[in-house]
Amino acid sequence: MRLSRRGWNNVIIIAVICFIAVVQLPELVKQRFGGEEEAQARTQAGMTALLPEQSVIEQLHLPLTSLNLEDNSWRAQPRVALPADQLIDHWQSLAGTAVSDEVVGKLKPTLPPPSSVEIWLAKKEEPIRVTVYQQPQFWLMNNWQGEWLAVSVEEAYLFPPVL
Repeated sequence: MRLSRRGWNNVIIIAVICFIAVVQLPELVKQRFGGEEEAQARTQAGMTALLPEQSVIEQLHLPLTSLNLEDNSWRAQPRVALPADQLIDHWQSLAGTAVSDEVVGKLKPTLPPPSSVEIWLAKKEEPIRVTVYQQPQFWLMNNWQGEWLAVSVEEAYLFPPVL
């Protein structure tokens, strides 16, 4: 069966459309399934979120205390000076200014020993481990994507004293 000139034009048009679809498919899949969390991590004020948008914390392990969700209420062990649900809200909504790797590299020699925070999210098999450095004017911490953030809050806002 021989194709006419019009038939060959149609074959070429369909082949070009298929090629474009194949080239664009990975980007479409990423936008549809993977890129949403990254886009939602950026807030309107130019701040970067510590945790993915719409994530739900199930456990929070700070250096001196652990918080667990038990029977729809938060339990801190040992107890802290701040209500446990309020402390969870602080960590849930925490956002900061993005810091470049170059600036972090310059700060490294002057940084104190780090603290580690482990955050277990609902529907996730592995926790998010956040490395935290305390500076005089801000906290330096890495978010769920490995980006460094500068967060300016009081120490008791994130790490309340143990009772």
